[in-house]
Amino acid sequence: MAQKDIFSTMMFGQPAEKVTETKEELTETPSTDDSIDYMHVMNQIGNIMNSLDELKPVLKDVAPMISAFKKKLL
Repeated sequence: MAQKDIFSTMMFGQPAEKVTETKEELTETPSTDDSIDYMHVMNQIGNIMNSLDELKPVLKDVAPMISAFKKKLL
């Protein structure tokens, strides 16, 4: 059994046999990652909007403290 040369693999890549095998494997698998799940995206946007609505009162309470801190620094 031949010892694997890590430096050569890092610098020059895998031998040609392994590269062609991986390319064949990639072409055989269906590409379902290219499709966009719009319902998931819309749910994520809805969650973000709900979180922003919940943060509005907190920001209103913190805004005077931030402006006072700014005035003190300047």
